[in-house]
Amino acid sequence: MTRIFIAFLLFFQVGVASSHDGRPVYLEVNQLSDTEYELAWRIPSTVEPLNLPAIYLEGPCDEKKELSVTTGFLGKRSYACLDREVSLQIGLYFPRTNPSLSSIVRVERSGFPSRFLHAGPGVTLIKIPRSINDNSLFSEYAKLGVEHILGGYDHLLFLLCVIWLAFTFKRILLAVTGFTIAHSITLGLAALGVVTPAIAPTEALIALSIIFVAAELARQNRASLSWRYPVAVSSGFGLLHGFGFASVLKEIGLPMNDTLMALFAFNVGVEAGQLLFIVALIVLVWILQKTIAGKFDLSGPATQRLSGYVVGVLATFWFFERLATFN
Repeated sequence: MTRIFIAFLLFFQVGVASSHDGRPVYLEVNQLSDTEYELAWRIPSTVEPLNLPAIYLEGPCDEKKELSVTTGFLGKRSYACLDREVSLQIGLYFPRTNPSLSSIVRVERSGFPSRFLHAGPGVTLIKIPRSINDNSLFSEYAKLGVEHILGGYDHLLFLLCVIWLAFTFKRILLAVTGFTIAHSITLGLAALGVVTPAIAPTEALIALSIIFVAAELARQNRASLSWRYPVAVSSGFGLLHGFGFASVLKEIGLPMNDTLMALFAFNVGVEAGQLLFIVALIVLVWILQKTIAGKFDLSGPATQRLSGYVVGVLATFWFFERLATFN
């Protein structure tokens, strides 16, 4: 009964959310002169077309015109802002429900280098400070990396299954290191434009990678390559997951003058979020072992088999959901 409850809880927690709702809204505020500003935006494709937000630059500003590039998920508008002493802010107004997306804002003022700031999930009024810290590029892209990995339930489920396959400290360390190195390589290659994988097929293959490791847990064939060398599985599929991470950067874009720094910061954020997840997982396992010692074996075949089926069902749903997005 306990096993069924835990499996149901796992399914409920990860099943209520899409695997990639964490992609941010990307906004740009460009100061063209003392009084002229330009606001541009890119809305992630995860937002429903009927729920696209109206976006405005608010403050002592008059809208001049909506530029011709404004279509659906992309937009640009120019403003005349006369009072320089009043702070500006960006307002996002969703017609239906707020999807609780984070936002990253690139601010460029006349005569100053570009700066970045970040607004957390659900924030719909974003204040533009008069000055932004020089370290904003690194901190904001790092935050974006943390948010993406913690909101990327498919990546976390894959990692969880690999950890369960490994289950000893040494094997977990090797598997996680292999995953980190592999996805860092393909993230860099894709983000820098060396390779350009199609997003939809990549996302579907990521779902298949979860089905593969879930099936290994369900089959319990401990003589298989996956059970004997989980680092081979994490490294091989880690290359694929790196392309998935890169799709987020493709959606928001990298700054032209600081591409490598932004890429590095995003990857640091991904690794930090991954580490937070593993630490939380270790604490949870320790608590479970203390509270139900002798009653429930986390590494037992029955528990792993049941968990493999639960994760496999969810990943299969994601796989067919992503197949439906193919053009």
